[in-house]
Amino acid sequence: MTNRNETILPAESQIDADASAVAAGSRLDRAIGSTVDPPRRNWLFALLLVAGWLGQAGLRAWFSRGQTVPLDNPDETAYLIAARVLGGGPAADFSGATLYHATLYRGGYPLLITPVYWFTSSPAAVYHAVLLINAAVSATVMPLGYLVCRRLGLGRPAAYGVAMVAALLPAGFFFSEYAIADAIFPVVTLAWLLAIHSWLVATSPRARYAAAVGSGVLSGYAYAVHPRGGVLLAGFAAVGVFIAWRRPAARGSVAAAALTAVVTAGVGWTLDRYLASALYPQGTHNLSGQMVSTLESVYGAIHVAEEAGGQLWRLVLDSWGIAGIGLIAAVAVAVRGGLGPPPQAARSAAPPQAARSAAPPQAARSAASSPPAGTARRGVRTDLRVMASLSVGVTVLIACAAPAALPPHQSLTWASGRYLDGMTVTFFLVGAVVLLRAAPRQILALAACVAGLTVVAAVTVAVYAGASLPTKRGRTFNFGEPAVLTQNWSQASVMVATASALALLLVWIYFALLARYMRVLASVLGAAVAALSLVAVAQITAHCSRADGVWARAMGVRQMAAAGGLKPGEQIAIASDVTGVLRIAQAFEVSSTQVQFFNPHRQLPPADVTVVDAAWPTGQPARASWPDAPAGWRVVAVNRFGSWVIWRR
Repeated sequence: MTNRNETILPAESQIDADASAVAAGSRLDRAIGSTVDPPRRNWLFALLLVAGWLGQAGLRAWFSRGQTVPLDNPDETAYLIAARVLGGGPAADFSGATLYHATLYRGGYPLLITPVYWFTSSPAAVYHAVLLINAAVSATVMPLGYLVCRRLGLGRPAAYGVAMVAALLPAGFFFSEYAIADAIFPVVTLAWLLAIHSWLVATSPRARYAAAVGSGVLSGYAYAVHPRGGVLLAGFAAVGVFIAWRRPAARGSVAAAALTAVVTAGVGWTLDRYLASALYPQGTHNLSGQMVSTLESVYGAIHVAEEAGGQLWRLVLDSWGIAGIGLIAAVAVAVRGGLGPPPQAARSAAPPQAARSAAPPQAARSAASSPPAGTARRGVRTDLRVMASLSVGVTVLIACAAPAALPPHQSLTWASGRYLDGMTVTFFLVGAVVLLRAAPRQILALAACVAGLTVVAAVTVAVYAGASLPTKRGRTFNFGEPAVLTQNWSQASVMVATASALALLLVWIYFALLARYMRVLASVLGAAVAALSLVAVAQITAHCSRADGVWARAMGVRQMAAAGGLKPGEQIAIASDVTGVLRIAQAFEVSSTQVQFFNPHRQLPPADVTVVDAAWPTGQPARASWPDAPAGWRVVAVNRFGSWVIWRR
């Protein structure tokens, strides 16, 4: 869907500097390269976009239907309780020993789900409602992906198909099953990139200001959602400086964008300070300080650079190789100005007459009237080079910042795909466009680069995280895709996962090249990638979400909160020796009051407490859970598997 101020870029100008990779006028070109459709089809594609979004939302809701309690703790519980506090409910103490480390979970995502608490305080109802919100927001990857593909030159049918497939990637799908910021971050990332590109290519003052303000809001909100949103905010600032430098007439929009970003980020910062005072009375863990401490030494900087390889390794694996093609293609556009000959050769080589005559009228008009920020330079449009540079820069910075800000003992997160989920989806879209439109020689060159760099990254992962990654219950959350690629749900071999991903990439390339002669194979390719992604999501859900749900029910996470029969106005305390996961979960499951904590071996619970949760020592009677219980306290519920005992007076 486009408007009169939106530039549709001719596919030829984006894939190769001197010629269209697909013969103009061929059946395949007509199928996937058209940028103008008859007006009578506009309503059809609008309905298809809505239907696609509904279908994607329905799939996400169906996969998360079995979730009953927060499973990714402390993350889920922290976000849910932050939303409860914003909705006027009781707080919790997340500082000190309550969590593994007192990390501040930012307020952007809790703000989105806070309205749920306006209608109910039931933990079960709240959690199900939040997952439905996740499903609706996460499914927006599909229409946003469609817009990305349109701007990269694909026709409506092909853009729709690629967007539907991209929305099924586990990187943009699986996290919607959890109440965490990762459920919406790919959507924020795509919307942010589209807004910035609209700002670059806007052809009227109204469109320019609208895009500038929109990109400012999204940059500030990304900062408020997750620490890696700070990288997006920095990228936005860099683009603003570029526009102010290259286009003096647009400096008013730069000022408006800067003001909007400052206000939005300032609101997010204020919100975080409020949540910190309410939930972290003893202070929070400083991620920025950790990152500075890690990078201040040469050894630390080298170590982080090596660890970043694990993040980029997962970007390739988690997209079945296709995002790797997109990333290397973006690097080529940013550095060399395109995938084809050097810029000098591109300028001297005249494009084929067929390619010139096949350029759609709307695209030709847009190219002719493009603003200075998007003018042609060195064989490629400047806005394409800016977006390519921005995307690659953001990816590298996130890949480096994530391990630098994490505690040193969390080595397995070096190979997590969670932090680059938004860029994985983005580069999957770019890679798919390249496979459909680039020349065979270009595709093979990109694939060779991807294969070589992925093997190097895999060796780095094997050295620092181990030759195999744990994929058993409790670890599948971070290593689901390697488990799918190796079909090993205990220990996934790094090299086997790498070989599987590269083999899949070879299959995709084979089908993409054959599709030049049999266009039906392009649909077969899309269906194959979509099927693989759906199977992957189903397997990860079964081995992670479902398995963790069974474990949570056996542990009695929800039963523990209900067993004490806590009445309105009554208080509850949890012994410090209760399993950490249970302590964290009870802070959410007990919604009528703030949970208190005490050491049963050194102190009595607060005087106003009427229910106590204690740990049940192995091989001892239930009363041994609190040997110094005062008179009047009695055991009312136990769970041997969860090792807990409920006392009441």
